Amino acid sequence: MYKRQEELRSLVECLGNVLSDLESSVLTQYLEGRSYEDIAERLTCTPKTVDNALQRVKRKVGGHLRGREVIDSD
Repeated sequence: MYKRQEELRSLVECLGNVLSDLESSVLTQYLEGRSYEDIAERLTCTPKTVDNALQRVKRKVGGHLRGREVIDSD
């Protein structure tokens, strides 16, 4: 259980450090179950901007997790 808690802490720390304000706002609202259109309306941007922000979040999280795999395998 401790390893999972450490992984979660590491991910949260990473997200806090690498996500832009827009990416963080989009991710929070997306995780709350809001649609791209609803998020866009709330942030006064386009659904495409929301999609692009989520794609960047996915890449950043993926990079973080790949980096953790390398560390864990050492």
